[in-house]
Amino acid sequence: MNDDDEPLPASVVVSSRERPAMLLDMVRSVLAAERVPREIVVVDQSARPNSDLERMGTVRGCDVRYVHSPTRGTSRGRNLGFRVASQAVVVVLDDDTIVQGDSLERLLTPQRGEALAVTTGRLLAAPPDRPGLTQAAAALVTRDEPATFRGRQPVQVVPGPNIAVPRRLFVEIGGYDERLGPGTRFPSAEDHDLSLRLLDAGCEVRHVPDAVVLHRSWRTRRQLLRLRWAYARGVGGFYAKHASLRDRHVLDRAITEMRRRTRRAVTSLLSSPATTARELVSLAGVVFGAIEWTLRYRLRPAGSRH
Repeated sequence: MNDDDEPLPASVVVSSRERPAMLLDMVRSVLAAERVPREIVVVDQSARPNSDLERMGTVRGCDVRYVHSPTRGTSRGRNLGFRVASQAVVVVLDDDTIVQGDSLERLLTPQRGEALAVTTGRLLAAPPDRPGLTQAAAALVTRDEPATFRGRQPVQVVPGPNIAVPRRLFVEIGGYDERLGPGTRFPSAEDHDLSLRLLDAGCEVRHVPDAVVLHRSWRTRRQLLRLRWAYARGVGGFYAKHASLRDRHVLDRAITEMRRRTRRAVTSLLSSPATTARELVSLAGVVFGAIEWTLRYRLRPAGSRH
């Protein structure tokens, strides 16, 4: 076996719940890549175990480690996956993504020898699974030029899936906040929160546009409206968690987003009422999420995790 055939020195972690077919497709796409990782850690929070994954074993030198967990929530599942992972670098993927060609190798190449570097790749839309389905634009990462980020940024720079993180750094900052993300009362923005805390820890974030993963289009338009509300509530929780008059960075980000969405809602009122409706849903969700987080956590600081 030559170096090009050796498994990549990394663990892939995926947290999933009640999507057995998509989860299996994702794992198979990793195993069909030009080079496989040394292991895939699957944390499955479904009611029933996935027998196909349980018995998959080792494929092309990659150990498929299946963990059937009674926990709930993407952040909790990912944190468990990081604890189980044996490699120094962990790649985070979602169960509704498909790995392309040599994307894992390209994502991991800048990682070598860098203890405080996180790499990210592009997340592009796959063709719809069937007619009538559509893609959530917020889930995509389309930046097509390399970029390096240091220090706090005006926007999120570490997305949810298709990222490679040094495991030691992840553990040191406390992992994902398990109060945020799908499966929680604040069902998004765990990636916003992780991005901010990684940058605050002195981490350098490198975007590698050649590392492409496809995000499957499996939701209906009606489901996307509910997703927009849920996403906005999570973002509102993130803003409320970090907002401070002494350190205005997150507060200023929140104000900027609210102004932008308000402006778009007003200017689209006659030309695109649907756009206005979507922006109003997002605005209401952010406000609702921020109020709920404040009542639940800011006024009861003993319950705070990060």
